[in-house]
Amino acid sequence: MKIEAGDVVKVAKNASYYNGKPVPAWVIDDNWIVKKVSGDRVVIDQNTRGTKSINSPVNTCFLTVLHSAASPSSVSAPLAPVRISDRGVELIARYEGCRLEAYQCPSGVWTIGYGHTAGVRQGDCLSSKEEARALLVRDLIKYADMVNSCVQSGRITFVPNQSQFDALTSFCYNCGAGALQKLVKDRTARQVADAMLLYNKGGGRVLQGLVKRRQEERDLFLSS
Repeated sequence: MKIEAGDVVKVAKNASYYNGKPVPAWVIDDNWIVKKVSGDRVVIDQNTRGTKSINSPVNTCFLTVLHSAASPSSVSAPLAPVRISDRGVELIARYEGCRLEAYQCPSGVWTIGYGHTAGVRQGDCLSSKEEARALLVRDLIKYADMVNSCVQSGRITFVPNQSQFDALTSFCYNCGAGALQKLVKDRTARQVADAMLLYNKGGGRVLQGLVKRRQEERDLFLSS
C-alpha cells in the first residue's frame, strides 16, 4: 500500500532508521503519524496519542499502514467498535450524579438515574444505584458509537487508546455529538486534549463543575 502524509503506521519489529540505526522498542510498540514522504523515505513525526515525537525517517519497507489519510475509512483490518471501560463509566457517574426518582431538568425534560431521559415519565422510580448504573452503561453504547463513528470516518485523526476513548465518550455524553466533531476536527491527540478545557461554559458563564470535569477528562485522555 502506498504511504502518504497523515497515514497512521506501525513500524516492523526488525526496522531500522533510514541511516541504518535500529529502531528502538518504544517506537516499534507504538503507532505513528506520517509527516512527510519522499520516495521510499518516510518521516514519522508523532505517535497517535500525541505524547511523543521523533521526526525520524524510516524506509517504507518497514511500515504497515493502519489508517489511511487518503481514504479515512480504509484500514488494514476493520476496527471493531470500542466500548467505554469501567473507569470511564465511573468518571461520568461521578459528575452526572444519581437520582432514583424522576425529576425535570432545567430544560423541563423528565430525567432519572445518571441523566437518563428516554421514556422517563413523572413518578418513575429506580430501585437502586446499581439499576441506575446499568441504565447508564446501556445509554453509553450510543455515545461510544458516536466516538467510533468519528474514528471510522476519519474525523478523529488518530486511533484512540482506551483512556482516550473513555475521555471522548464522557465529553460526548456531556456536550453532544456536534461538540465532539468540532473538538476533534483537524486536531492531533495532544491538541484535542488541550482543546477539551475550552468547553467549560454554561449559559455563557464559566462553571466550576465543568472546569473540573474537563480537566479530569483531559487527565484521563493523556493517561496510559
